[in-house]
Amino acid sequence: MEHDVSSFIRLCNLFHRQQPASRARGVLIVWLLPMVAVFGLASISGGQEIPPAPSNPPVVEEIDNPNDNLNKDVPGKDDQDKDDLDKDKKDKQEKASYSNPTTSSPIALSADNTLLWVVNPTDNSVSIIRTDSKHVLTTIRVGKEPQSVALDPSNRFAYVANAASNDVSVIQIDNPEPDHFRAALRRHLLTGAEPWNVVASPDGLRIFVSNSSQDTITVISAESQRIIGHIDLRQSVCNDPDRHRHFQPRGLAVTQDSKKLYVTRFLSFVKQGGIQAEDLGKEGIVCLLKIDTHSRNIGDYTPVKAIALAPQPTGFLVDTPGPNNTAGDGVKDETFAFPNQMQSIVIRGDQAYVPNIAASPTSPQIFNVTTQAFVNVLGDVNGDNPSDASTEKFLNLHLGARNPEANKRRIFFANVWGIGFTNSIGPGTAYVISAGSDLLVKVKVGADGKLEFTEDNDTTRYIDLNDPDDPLTSGDNAGKNPLGIVVDKTGTIAYTMNNVSRNVSVVDLSQDKVVQTIRTTDLPPPGSKEEEILVGAEMFFSSRGYFNPPPDGSSRRDRLSSEGWQNCASCHFEGLTDGVIWSFGNGPRKSLAMNGTFNPHNRKEQKILNNSPARDEIEDFDLNIRNVSGPGPKAGQLDPDHGLIIPETPALADIADFIAKANANRNQVTVTLPGNSTAVPAWNALREWVRFAIRTPNAPLNSRQLVGGVSREKIEAGRNLFTTQQCQTCHRGDQWTISKKDFVSPPATTEIATEVAGANPPPNGSPAPPAGVTPVGAQFLFRFIRDIGSFNLGVLGAGNPIGNNIGAVEWANSVVNAAGVAQPQLLALGKDHNVDKRGEGYNVPMKLGIHNSPPYLHNGACETLLCVVSDKNHRTANGKLPDVIGNDQSLQEMLATFLESIDDLTLPFPP
Repeated sequence: MEHDVSSFIRLCNLFHRQQPASRARGVLIVWLLPMVAVFGLASISGGQEIPPAPSNPPVVEEIDNPNDNLNKDVPGKDDQDKDDLDKDKKDKQEKASYSNPTTSSPIALSADNTLLWVVNPTDNSVSIIRTDSKHVLTTIRVGKEPQSVALDPSNRFAYVANAASNDVSVIQIDNPEPDHFRAALRRHLLTGAEPWNVVASPDGLRIFVSNSSQDTITVISAESQRIIGHIDLRQSVCNDPDRHRHFQPRGLAVTQDSKKLYVTRFLSFVKQGGIQAEDLGKEGIVCLLKIDTHSRNIGDYTPVKAIALAPQPTGFLVDTPGPNNTAGDGVKDETFAFPNQMQSIVIRGDQAYVPNIAASPTSPQIFNVTTQAFVNVLGDVNGDNPSDASTEKFLNLHLGARNPEANKRRIFFANVWGIGFTNSIGPGTAYVISAGSDLLVKVKVGADGKLEFTEDNDTTRYIDLNDPDDPLTSGDNAGKNPLGIVVDKTGTIAYTMNNVSRNVSVVDLSQDKVVQTIRTTDLPPPGSKEEEILVGAEMFFSSRGYFNPPPDGSSRRDRLSSEGWQNCASCHFEGLTDGVIWSFGNGPRKSLAMNGTFNPHNRKEQKILNNSPARDEIEDFDLNIRNVSGPGPKAGQLDPDHGLIIPETPALADIADFIAKANANRNQVTVTLPGNSTAVPAWNALREWVRFAIRTPNAPLNSRQLVGGVSREKIEAGRNLFTTQQCQTCHRGDQWTISKKDFVSPPATTEIATEVAGANPPPNGSPAPPAGVTPVGAQFLFRFIRDIGSFNLGVLGAGNPIGNNIGAVEWANSVVNAAGVAQPQLLALGKDHNVDKRGEGYNVPMKLGIHNSPPYLHNGACETLLCVVSDKNHRTANGKLPDVIGNDQSLQEMLATFLESIDDLTLPFPP
């Protein structure tokens, strides 16, 4: 019955997506009424595994027809505002404005600083806090997974961007006085897929929304709360030279004069002349749009310039392999990183600041040369030539953690996500959010906008929001996974939105100390499934961790990485991807999106893991915690103070990918949440978070859902091409892949192969490769690989060209020996190096939400899905299938459009 209910729900969702919204609601409700009695009981009696959402009071909501959201232009009056307000109201509105530039954020202060608004993504609500008494006035239900809130300067309306429901909630504030506060949800505006951020222009006339999956910016009139139109960033100068790339707009900032809008591209793409898996290979992009907030002509909101943010030196050194892949010389070399995962941008004076998780993928990959804590800087943002000013003014915050202040622990500043300033002009101070390490990092701002550490070149002050030794930041007062910061107009109080702990930290900046914590959403009931998943979220998003005392006497602190360097989310944003091709132990590999790890419609079904099927359990990634984020082996043995598994022996082989025992449900450290006495096993919780909590991003809305949406007819034609080309041969079922785990761990030894001598099978072990061929010796499950001819694809000079030949070279990560010398790199998995007919190919990837997971193929040879389907070898499974599409680009574009439309609601092909 469970499968029948899931199929029914998917059919209902598909029906709804393919109808105009006004019609779909009415027809679907009538159709569903006689079915409620049939299917309702099945859902209640155990057919649904996903834990129920917390109960909330009902809210009556006004929902606009998405096809009625566009206001009509009045000919000859495009340069004027045409909203139906009387003159007195309009004059009052024009007087209300912000005195500084505005920025998108999950937490916001009203213009008079009396009310603090904060989104609650897990509760589908927004909380309003009065700043004098520091308590929650009320909580208002909004759309699904709110991520950002913006307030108009007149304090009449609040706008909440809801990523999962593709809309913006408009809240009308009837009385903004804290003693008599009154507000209510008035309507939802359908803006586009995955609206992650929203910002109000300082003049209060316009609201801008970044629709991350739609590649658009929605412009809303703040007077009428209606949509003026959508700006297509994908088909703009900001996405050149390849407009088939997914721009994925995120952070928003508007200059104080309300004439310029800056938008960050979330992920970086290869720059001209660059390749994947190289520190200098990619660049970040910020798009500049010129805007006229007095115009209702969408043509007056125009992308005019893509500002490239170049890679910068990290300040960390490591020996690298020598010329022609020889051993290094033992002398440490400079490393670089490119800005990436740019979620926010903040304008101050004539600079814009972009905190981000910069990536340094060049081999070797060891502690302190992977992800970096950059704050990049743009100059002349108010002028005619804004440009990258990072070389003179940016900081890698990690450098300021090398030598902590007296009486403080060394903690690196993982996953910088936002920034707040104590003043708006001249010399001042900034506080940067470290979302992974639960810190606020203090830096100085010079008169020219340059950032500097507070003490010296390797020391800067930090404020710990989650210090278990301080009653103000421990237990229920701990601030975990801060994602937003706002500083009051006096520059003395800061507030942070803490995602995992579901509260707000109040920070006294005169003391650099947390003085209070305000709970905005209740924690799950003790012993519930929701509680286990919340512990899993903490394991995923924390770079530190604080655990119950382990029975073996090992550390209860900082087990999740070396000194807070990075966490799972450093490479897997929200469980998805950072879009980086890394030099991993098996070869160049993209950080895979994890939303399809478990079947979203049957959470018991799991796919085989990694590009090369080298892991079969989520718990196998304990090795990543120890060896990539952590320090690696200690004295030739497993380091007992890192990782979540408590090994039975210190032997290096006691935790391995394929061993005689499964890694799941082993002895592990535990976590006890505030107000509870139940110890939750950490790895079990992390597995359940991956199983239940990672959401597949919504596909771009189509033309039947949204005016200007992707052509529904083109999607349907692409779906037909998918079957005609027989793509479902490898991509089918709810996870859109044939890679299904069909055994109980550990796998049989007869399932395991290597490309070097000695491992099973064949009967006498795998044969040695020919002389002069030096592949990596990693084990893999050969039964699950398929060959589409993609080894060395797009690698310049390797004889397998595609696109711009930006693919990463097929070498595995270099090993650095005890003397610090980089060893030559070994050939990557994916090719049958030892000619035993077992190593050719890769694990078939899933296609759920593939639009949001560029680049594509294991070595990043393609940055667009059009590039992927243009590869004949891929289309034909390396010659095993007929080529129906051929070189007809119009057909290739149709197929790519269908691939971009695949999400949880897309009807899959039968397994």
